[in-house]
Amino acid sequence: MNWFTPKCPVDDDTKRWLENSFNWLIEELGTETLSSVDVVLPIEEYFPDPFSGTESDIRRMFERVCDYMDVDPKLIDLRFYVNEDGSRLHPLAGTERTGHALGTYQMRGGKYHVRLETSQAANPHVMVATIAHELGHVILLGENRLPDDYEDHEPMTDLLTVFYGMGLFNANSVFTFEQWTNTQAQGWRAERRGYLTEEMFGYALALFAYARGEAKPEWASYLNVNVRSYFKNSLKYLAKTGDTTVERITAEAAESSA
Repeated sequence: MNWFTPKCPVDDDTKRWLENSFNWLIEELGTETLSSVDVVLPIEEYFPDPFSGTESDIRRMFERVCDYMDVDPKLIDLRFYVNEDGSRLHPLAGTERTGHALGTYQMRGGKYHVRLETSQAANPHVMVATIAHELGHVILLGENRLPDDYEDHEPMTDLLTVFYGMGLFNANSVFTFEQWTNTQAQGWRAERRGYLTEEMFGYALALFAYARGEAKPEWASYLNVNVRSYFKNSLKYLAKTGDTTVERITAEAAESSA
């Protein structure tokens, strides 16, 4: 009986897309990068600077994420803007969905232009996720790794954050719940961000751990409850079935691609 056989949390088409895309990232960016990248955690060791949400605070945060994702901040014109309608119901990035963007990327005049919406500074985790996503555009589009008209470039950019060890922030930012109050009532609201679902992030993070040979990574404890559950089930599924086109990275393979 297979009552306790772990199951993949995504459907076959999504599984195939995630694996093919992850394999493309490995081929494009190298096994050495995948094997050596540090998983960035939401702790003082990685973000030691005081953060009160000012533009100077965000710039320091931005420079740290640039360092973690191997992007030269001197190549980027970083600017800020405020959402005019004051709404906070918006996607993580992009303009094709209902709502407004938390960040934008453009290549203009031979320089990368990144703009960040400042209201999200109230949640530094979301700010880090937005920065990582926009830097993903720099790596994939700015460095000519993908064409501008590539249909899945937004979900691929989210997946890239996993590859570069920033996936905890983006996975944990897919859904946020926060309390609201006014003069008449109070309650809770949920916000949806990003281009990958929690299930997709759970499986993507499992592919990341599986490829790196991490059976029980300590960093998984920093995932929110939903994503951590999808991640654990996915990693058990991969370990038990080996049903993936993503291969484990050996030391020899990493050295050969350096």
